[in-house]
Amino acid sequence: MAERREFSEILSSQLVAITGGVIAGTLLAIFTDKLFLLPGLFLLLPGFLELKGAIAGSLASRIGTELHTKKIKTDGKSKLIKENKIASFILVFFVSLILGVSVYLITYFIFGHNNPKLILVPLIAATISSILLFPLTVKMALWLYKHHHDPDNVMGPYVASIGDIESILSILIAITILT
Repeated sequence: MAERREFSEILSSQLVAITGGVIAGTLLAIFTDKLFLLPGLFLLLPGFLELKGAIAGSLASRIGTELHTKKIKTDGKSKLIKENKIASFILVFFVSLILGVSVYLITYFIFGHNNPKLILVPLIAATISSILLFPLTVKMALWLYKHHHDPDNVMGPYVASIGDIESILSILIAITILT
């Protein structure tokens, strides 16, 4: 019986991930003209999308582990949760900075475009996305655990799909702010 439940949890979360990927891809296709405003932005997209999913996924995994080991309660009021969210935000900020500088340097030296806004796009987009994604990740993990689901089975695909959609929207907002 437990195997069937785990299978249905994993299957439904994978279906959500596929749907989220289709939505994110559709948003990207609709707003392709916005992405052409900053040369080199297509170099930024794969790294930025992977960054958000990886860090939010590891946040969800840490919360799941802490729930399973009873280090935190499902009420969400824990110093460990706050520390994990802060650490994830700091990590996203610094990796976004490195990603932005890398894309800027590649665009400058290979393509001859000098556009320092490429450094700011991932920083602004990461800030916007993290403000929304990290609290949502924690609340979803706590809610799933409270309702007797295993966050380790479900959170990865959910966070990846929500993170992709949020990341695309955040990049579009950052481009709008900077242009």
